Amino acid sequence: MIKDAMEHPATRNMDITQNFKINSFLGVPIFLNNGELFGNLCCFDKNKYSFSDADVQLLQTMSTFFTYVIELENNKNLAEYDFERLYKENQLILDSLSEGVFGLDLVGNITFCNPSTLKLVDYSEKELLGVSPFTTFLRGTAKEHTDMFSTIKDGKSRTQYDEFFLRQNGDQFPVEYTANAIVENENIVGVVVTFKDVTEQKKSEELMLKSEKLNLAGQLAAGISHEIRNPLTAIKGFFQLIKVSDKKDEYFNIIDSELSRIEEISSELLMLAKPQTKTHSERNLVDIIHEVKVLLETQAIMKSIEIKTVFKESYLGIVCDKTKIKQVFINLVKNAIEIMDKGAITIKITTMHGQAIITVEDTGPGIPKERLHRIGEPFYSTKEKGTGLGLLTSYKIIENHKGEITVNSTVGKGTTFTIKLPINQQPSSII
Repeated sequence: MIKDAMEHPATRNMDITQNFKINSFLGVPIFLNNGELFGNLCCFDKNKYSFSDADVQLLQTMSTFFTYVIELENNKNLAEYDFERLYKENQLILDSLSEGVFGLDLVGNITFCNPSTLKLVDYSEKELLGVSPFTTFLRGTAKEHTDMFSTIKDGKSRTQYDEFFLRQNGDQFPVEYTANAIVENENIVGVVVTFKDVTEQKKSEELMLKSEKLNLAGQLAAGISHEIRNPLTAIKGFFQLIKVSDKKDEYFNIIDSELSRIEEISSELLMLAKPQTKTHSERNLVDIIHEVKVLLETQAIMKSIEIKTVFKESYLGIVCDKTKIKQVFINLVKNAIEIMDKGAITIKITTMHGQAIITVEDTGPGIPKERLHRIGEPFYSTKEKGTGLGLLTSYKIIENHKGEITVNSTVGKGTTFTIKLPINQQPSSII
């Protein structure tokens, strides 16, 4: 069969067979995996009928091997093309981002950065690559204390909202950045940092804050004018009556009462305005609540109101100004007593996630939902003669103690104030 193929007229008449005196020819096609013919693997010999069946099998084996090599090379070229295309696409994305993006290696040197980074910090690529940012746009910052360096060590993603970068000329600008670890084969090999200049955002926040302060100042001015003008008008009127009346003692008592009201409003305003001094120390929250209960229990009993306390611990340490924290709970319990005719006030203390959670719950008339959001505003009160300054002061005290105060109420069932304060995790000490 092989000999017949070698004597094929078309083969015998080929120029190559005549020019090189080839008398034996053996050809095996090379097919790719998709069935496409890539080429032929051929052998020639001057001797007639020199190829055996073993030669055919060997050539077929070689053809299979070449198919494998060609496919491998094609896949390599395809992978290189895909990698190059992916790299270009990623580079295009990085170049088009308005946010700055840069990478750090394990020692904290910059491995890459996009054009926005260079523009925002005003450095050239040559000045940044291979250099620590803590000698350029983060100079003067201890890298061990930054979120990006912490991410290099533990791989946890972090976002920093209050950081400042430096331009080359020394100008400082506020940034927000996010640091994410670069992981290869389950090992951290670096970190990529994305940041943006938030100068305009900060300016907008400051303008909003100033606007809110001016609005609050206007409310305070109007409230003070209203609250003080009423007793002053009464005092003025009774002074006129004293001139023509025999009831001087009665009128003097009324004048004294109105002056006391003016003094009370002034005292609450002063407490709001004066700076908070840091005379904090560790105190037992349970003892503070107990003292408040003892102080107001007589007043509550006179109105058929029971003050209940629910504690799981006998000692719960919080770092605080005892007088101010005590004043907060006095304000809350006293307010509840004043709006109730009978019922109960329950003070509970629980703990969760390193915080003491205190609830002051009453069984009073409750506050309508549409009025609830105004609780804590100056000169807004649900009491007939209330100024709202007591609750405003309480909110400020809790805020200064790094706590939180919220209120929930249901008309006809009562109101609950919830206060969260951090529990002291350190040994007792004066701050």
